[in-house]
Amino acid sequence: MTLLVLAGVLSMLAQVVILRELVSALFGVELLYVLALGTWLVGTAAGSWAAARAAARPRVLAAGFLALGVFVPAGLVLVRAADRILGAMPGAYLPFPAQVLLIGAATLPAAAACGALFPPLAAAGGRRSRSVGRAYAIESAGAAAGGALVTAAMWLGVPTFAVAMVAAALAFAAAAIAVMRRPAAAAALAAIAAAGAVALPRAGPWDARLARWTHPALVDAADTPYARVVVTSAHGQVAVFENGALAFESEGTSAEAFADIAAAQHASPRRALVVGGGAEGVAAALAADQRLAVDDVETDARAYRLVRAHVPGPLGRSGPVAAAHRVIFAEPRVHLARGGAYDLILIAAGEPASGAASRFYTREFFRTCAGSLAPGGVLALRLAASENVWPWPLARRTASIVNALRREFPHVDVLPGATLYLFASAAPLASDPGTLSRRLADRGVQPRQMTPPYVRYLYDNDRRSQVRRLLASLHLVAPNRDAAPACYQYAAALWLARFCPALAAASPPGGRPIRWAVAAAVAVVLGGVVWARRRPRGRLVLLLAGAGFAGMVLETVLLLQYQVANGTVYQAVGWLLTCFMGGLAAGSWAVPRPRGGKPGEALPWTPRAPATALLASAVVAGLSTRVPAMAGLAWTSLMLAGTGAAVGACFSAAAAHWPGERLGGASSLYAADVAGGAAGAVLVTLFLVPAVGIDGAALVTGLLAAALLLL
Repeated sequence: MTLLVLAGVLSMLAQVVILRELVSALFGVELLYVLALGTWLVGTAAGSWAAARAAARPRVLAAGFLALGVFVPAGLVLVRAADRILGAMPGAYLPFPAQVLLIGAATLPAAAACGALFPPLAAAGGRRSRSVGRAYAIESAGAAAGGALVTAAMWLGVPTFAVAMVAAALAFAAAAIAVMRRPAAAAALAAIAAAGAVALPRAGPWDARLARWTHPALVDAADTPYARVVVTSAHGQVAVFENGALAFESEGTSAEAFADIAAAQHASPRRALVVGGGAEGVAAALAADQRLAVDDVETDARAYRLVRAHVPGPLGRSGPVAAAHRVIFAEPRVHLARGGAYDLILIAAGEPASGAASRFYTREFFRTCAGSLAPGGVLALRLAASENVWPWPLARRTASIVNALRREFPHVDVLPGATLYLFASAAPLASDPGTLSRRLADRGVQPRQMTPPYVRYLYDNDRRSQVRRLLASLHLVAPNRDAAPACYQYAAALWLARFCPALAAASPPGGRPIRWAVAAAVAVVLGGVVWARRRPRGRLVLLLAGAGFAGMVLETVLLLQYQVANGTVYQAVGWLLTCFMGGLAAGSWAVPRPRGGKPGEALPWTPRAPATALLASAVVAGLSTRVPAMAGLAWTSLMLAGTGAAVGACFSAAAAHWPGERLGGASSLYAADVAGGAAGAVLVTLFLVPAVGIDGAALVTGLLAAALLLL
């Protein structure tokens, strides 16, 4: 039992370490993160399938834990050394095949080791009259504990490198436990684990040395619950990187320019709110106007303090900052819900390239901002754009945000360029360059970029009318919404176009490919059901694959729903994932074993009962997306626990009905469960939610659960 718990803990620690390193090395691109998660789950399934013939011997178990103890820190080092190994320039994108190769090399060995441990451990439990389902429950409970442990470590500021060292020490300790009957081997492994624990407090210098492989001018770095933030400095210039990508540098004018052009949209602003961008200096640049009170709402307190420790003043522009400049660490929606009337609201939270960032660019968030604006108030935001050529993913991503603005504000204005500025208000917006230049002069600041000639250029050049016509022609593009974050689907296409320019040059996909994809998916599911009904083992394997897929989709739907309603999911993600894993353990444990203790005998619960529970979870999750009161912490926790329990019960019921030897059943069913989860992780993020929304994804899962009942 101890080894099963440790296997669950280590699987979670290893997954977090490797995926977190890949996110940082690959610039936080959500498409690659999903690919890495899917690759991890595929590796776990492959390891479980390959272990079908592995005997539950101490040497075999010790070898599995030893491999895991080596692969986790080795994967971390590999990811950080990728630029050196592949001869790439630090800070530049690797070629796409090289990125895929790096993801596979970093994830597959550790994932396969995790997957290979479960079948022999489950088979060993058979000698103690423990069913495969009970073994799955124990391993899931360990994973829940590992999730809580790593989440607590993140909030305490423990670096990922230190978590990797803890995982290695635990793996060597588990290997020592596996060979306890061999004193010499056990003592050696225990000594290695103890040495790792003693060296842990001294891990900081080693972590910094590895970080300098990617950032030679490193000054400081921190792993926050949101991202890895790195500060570098050379020749007096400070650069800040977030998840490996350059966020801003101290000699740039982007923060100042955004603050100046936004402030000029209002005749006499007195109170302003800035969402994000405080570390970059947007709020400080705005507060250079001594008449303006500025509230700066930041979500990542640790990152803000780290950056401000090295960039203490307004970036690039000297002068006092207004005493009324306040920094507030809170979720923007929560802060806006508390009331207050602002003349200006600036969204400087970064590009909407992920589900987390997209929440600041949705119709619902714009509605919240509109309710917090004083009469004549202005909402301002900025997006990366193009000076001349607009490929279809860029045009549609921008249109989805503009159309969301137009649903909530009668007046929307666009200023094109490499940075696209968007302004929205309930009152008409000024468009005369002379008026805007006078307002800038009245602020009493000396703009470096937003000078009167440049403002005149922004408003009078031909590109402005061209971009306005382009966006008007895309009025049928669905607005970006909380329940259907369409814009980051286009962001993924934009990123892929860096490596395949033909994707950006091609015509945008229409509704017909989506209909064909849905029809093909339905045909595959029905064909699988027909095939599996004639094969007892195939039926159980397909049941577990479907349950794993449905569980992953519903977990993602519930986490996204909580994020939408509460601003972010990060503060409670540890608890929510623990609820899911705890439900998984409870559901697996609750299914009774065969009365005679033999596989395949009749059970009080058949696989139809947990499949029905999975269908009920999908229906309730779909209904809850339309009821805001059902998106709180208590209800989300209950739903995640219930969904996990249904998936766990499916596993135990299928394992109890497996018509064959124990080791093969544990291997095949565990592999099917994880492989289904891998497919769900990729499809729900890249296809289901962007294409049909959160509620539509729950509906699709309900249809899949209904198909599982046919088995």
